[in-house]
Amino acid sequence: MAYVLVMGGLALSVSFTLGWVLWRSGRWVWGLVAGPPARRRVQPKPRTRKAPAPGKAAAKPARQPAAQPTPRQPWALTRWLSRRHSALPLASLALILYGLTRVVEFGMTQRPLSPPPGYHSLVDVLGWAAAALLTLALLNLLARWRCREG
Repeated sequence: MAYVLVMGGLALSVSFTLGWVLWRSGRWVWGLVAGPPARRRVQPKPRTRKAPAPGKAAAKPARQPAAQPTPRQPWALTRWLSRRHSALPLASLALILYGLTRVVEFGMTQRPLSPPPGYHSLVDVLGWAAAALLTLALLNLLARWRCREG
């Protein structure tokens, strides 16, 4: 049973990774063939102020509006992270594989034979890799939020 779970997880991860590579490569090639998408920006209409009525005098002098600080541009690292869309799928895959290996590890502890040497350290490394990829995916989502056009 453990062999089927481990080899099935391995086959799933290899097929998922190859499918993902083919999908991203296809989108990249299609982007080269089709050209960059046309991005149109809508120009805001200039605001017009109404002139006060001639018979009415202003009771208070008009206050000068406070100068609005211009928003700062995101750093180059933030812009680079916002363009990477692979962290979340890879983190999900690593998390699923970590869960499966933990189940297999539990099954191996319930049988009388000992698990192969180094299996527990493999599970630990896979867990840390999943945690690192989830952190990277969170940073990626935050970078996308920071660099969103709006």
